[in-house]
Amino acid sequence: MEEKREILVYLAPHQDDELTNLGVDLLRETAAGKEVWCLLCTDGSSSAVRKDLENGKECLLHPGRHVFSMDCAAFSRARDREWRESLLALGLPSERAVIAPERAVDGELTREKAKEIVLDFLTSHPAVSVTLKTILPVKDRPQHPDHANLGLAAEDLFREGKADALELFYEPILCMERRPGEEGLIRIEPGNGEERSRILKAAAAYAKWDPEEGFFAIGYHSVKNEFDAFTADPHCLKKRMGRDAR
Repeated sequence: MEEKREILVYLAPHQDDELTNLGVDLLRETAAGKEVWCLLCTDGSSSAVRKDLENGKECLLHPGRHVFSMDCAAFSRARDREWRESLLALGLPSERAVIAPERAVDGELTREKAKEIVLDFLTSHPAVSVTLKTILPVKDRPQHPDHANLGLAAEDLFREGKADALELFYEPILCMERRPGEEGLIRIEPGNGEERSRILKAAAAYAKWDPEEGFFAIGYHSVKNEFDAFTADPHCLKKRMGRDAR
């Protein structure tokens, strides 16, 4: 029987969310020797970048034209390559970057489906202590439903006692104009040059343009402004909920 242990599980709705929203924290916890996992919950197939890559137009991000046609499955695999390479740059072992076996189609992750995905992972990885980390669901600003539903599912599982702690991370894109000022909010940023270098290397995985090797800079094509803001000021904002917060 596998020995039970303490684990930290980062829940990513799409490829790149784990970096721009939670990446500095993930880097720090991994470097501290914690048992860190990252669980990808959707296929990321609905991004408009898939059509942009085959439209034949000249790209402003790199020389040449986009003439790369991919179906949804091939596009998801290309996004997965970026995701895995970015996590490796953060120091996460490849076996701890897990794609949910029954992941949802991008844009169709319900609260119930998200709970099912996370519970399946937790059942397969028994632990004496579980901390879930994911994006904070918000009510006062428009938010991608996959992000919101994964956050709500994590809250449900925490309140049901399936996790000992929950850490919710603000999306920088939702608080660029209005910084949250909640009590207990924690800002985490690179503490030295090495950490910043690793963060920038992880971001570069999402800007990698090497079509012959299956890299199409999908993350950077998708949210260039978000990546530019993150690389200029890499940080994350989180609040933690423990047993007494249920």
